[in-house]
Amino acid sequence: MINSHSTHSKQTTKKISTKTPLAIACAILPLLAAPSWAASESAAVEEVIVTAAKREQRLQDYAGALSVVNNFQGVKNIGDIAAQVPGLNIVDAGPRNPTGLIIRGLRMDEIDSGDLSGDGSLVASYVDNIPLQGYFVPPSFSLKDLQQIEVVRGPQGTLYGNASVGGLIRYVTAKPDLEKYSVRASGELSQTKHSDDLSYDTDLVVNTPLIDNTLGLRLLLGKTDNAGFIDNPYLLSGAQEDINDDQTKQARVSLLWQASDNFSLNSSYHYQKINVGDRQAANESFTGDDYTASSRYLQPMEGELQLASIDATYDMGFATLTASVNRYDYAHNERADQTDLYIGFDPDVEYYNLYEDLSAYNASTIDVVKDSAELRLVSDSDQPLRWLVGGFYSRDDLDVYMGDYTPGFGEFLGAELPGDLEYLATQTETLDEYSAYGEIAYDLTPQWEVSAGTRYFNYDDKLEVCTTAFPSDGTPSCERGDDKTNDTLGKIGTRYKFTEQLNVYAQLAEGYRRGGANLTPPDVTTNRFYAPDKATSVELGLRSEWFNQQLQFNAAVFSTEWEDIQVSTTAEDDGRSITANAGEARSQGVELEVFAQLPGGFSLRSNYTIIDAELTETVEAIDAFDGDRLPGSPRTQFSVALDYLQAIGSVEWDGSLSFQRMGEVYTALNESYFNYQQLDSYNTANAQVGVTLRNWRLGAFVNNIANTRGITGGRADDFYGDQGQFEYVTRPRTVGLSVSYEY
Repeated sequence: MINSHSTHSKQTTKKISTKTPLAIACAILPLLAAPSWAASESAAVEEVIVTAAKREQRLQDYAGALSVVNNFQGVKNIGDIAAQVPGLNIVDAGPRNPTGLIIRGLRMDEIDSGDLSGDGSLVASYVDNIPLQGYFVPPSFSLKDLQQIEVVRGPQGTLYGNASVGGLIRYVTAKPDLEKYSVRASGELSQTKHSDDLSYDTDLVVNTPLIDNTLGLRLLLGKTDNAGFIDNPYLLSGAQEDINDDQTKQARVSLLWQASDNFSLNSSYHYQKINVGDRQAANESFTGDDYTASSRYLQPMEGELQLASIDATYDMGFATLTASVNRYDYAHNERADQTDLYIGFDPDVEYYNLYEDLSAYNASTIDVVKDSAELRLVSDSDQPLRWLVGGFYSRDDLDVYMGDYTPGFGEFLGAELPGDLEYLATQTETLDEYSAYGEIAYDLTPQWEVSAGTRYFNYDDKLEVCTTAFPSDGTPSCERGDDKTNDTLGKIGTRYKFTEQLNVYAQLAEGYRRGGANLTPPDVTTNRFYAPDKATSVELGLRSEWFNQQLQFNAAVFSTEWEDIQVSTTAEDDGRSITANAGEARSQGVELEVFAQLPGGFSLRSNYTIIDAELTETVEAIDAFDGDRLPGSPRTQFSVALDYLQAIGSVEWDGSLSFQRMGEVYTALNESYFNYQQLDSYNTANAQVGVTLRNWRLGAFVNNIANTRGITGGRADDFYGDQGQFEYVTRPRTVGLSVSYEY
């Protein structure tokens, strides 16, 4: 996408990290011993079936670090998922901006305003078989009416290809039930501290068999209104309160046709529209208040997402053939205040600042369409030799419009600025990708499995960017780029099953993020493209169940080498802003998960992560030094939740109390970067309680009990000055009531 201004050039000092989380991996060994309490009569931990390996299997049989979230009570966004999954972290810029996804600390980009950015493109995201895209302002997918969310940590390049350097997030939607009719309706009302309005959340899910055991329909309708809590007395249009409100509408319809015992056809269409009033950000150092912003313009965003898919499955006896055709279509519009940037362009008061009423804003429109198709053949799972082969194709089409407007400035200059337009940039891009993949697993003995996989990929990236500065004759200056690349990557692994409840695994896996074309004048032959960056991970893991499946304990120890990292820099020969490959990094750490059923209807879930993610090579051209910690993720992350579910007579009671510890986060590699900050660690706690009587459930909840003001990112004052800086903040304490009916 069109690059923004480069923001680093200060003096720095080299930092060397001596932290080695792999050295503490032995600390988990005592935990592998049998717990000392005796087994009670509590129910076993529920068995979960996963499909992340593109075949159905028990979660405990998956040879890798995979976490599943299938209880969505109190879950509203991807941040609530990250709190339950070790090794997963997000860059939370509120509902207006894309959410950065980080698995195992792999991120190079600064944590900044996040305007017109992606999610980092290092974590692959899927809705069923629909690949999402993370490069161009990806929206947050609505988490309503899902069967489960599967988060795979570690490179997944062989099965999922592009963007799977850190891992995979797979949203599995609830499918039509061909046997029974059901209705679920729910509503929620809540109040957020510092907000003058109430928030609402409603949804309706209807499932109906159209032809018994043959044809079924499932429908989701939902609407969410979140009240804002940020005030802004500095707007040119006049002071406003609660400017960061947001509204999401969604609908999904799924149709399942079980034509025979061997053939099924599933189709779905998902529509989602989001409107956000402004950033979830404040400027406390300028305004003196924790929840007051200082921009001159409101900065709204509107996004419209459409997903469509058709999946055909045919059981051939010896293998299952699956064909998928998908479309991703997202339109995004936003406005951002640029006043302080333009003031900073003219420190000597020679042009812009001659106009006393100078103000500026950016208006941008982005349209992304991604069409994809996949064909795969997967062998039966109940045999010693298991295999799968597949082919994948996708095309991404991108159209971008970005305009900077300076109201009244043209009239002041006596020059023509069409519609107050100061600067215009457009971008068109087409990316075609073809790939073929395969995996094979063989049981050397009934307990010992070995596996291997590979993927070949080929992509062609074409783009054109045109810019026009006004006042001028309106003739744009255009540059183009074209890049064609192909490569292969692989994976090997082994798993040993001591019992059905205890197994260990080891694997070596690769993942990649696709490269692309740089904007290049016709007569320039250097720096025309940048190559894919790759990650190679070595991982050892344990999956175990104890005491009649009342206790699960899972652990993973990993070390990932990240090479040819894609970075934004300036070409030495002609000063162009380009993306280049430079430097290496290593991420190593330990992840722990515990799930336990306790007496009296209680259960416990907890996870802990310690990660060292840092550069292992100095690249002076970008002020990056060996030992610099990668931005965006804490070194340690911890969460624990105590849940309750118990029937007393005809009434079922449920409750949950959860706690999360988020460690300190750096926003950039080091102090040479203008946006470098050290974000303080913070804690959050949530509680909820509910009572179910027959078809009705009444509930109450408190999120962010202590009203913690956590800072999750922002923009420093170097380019935008005191009034233009801000920090993204967590949502204050929210108290609410809910009611649901299910038939």
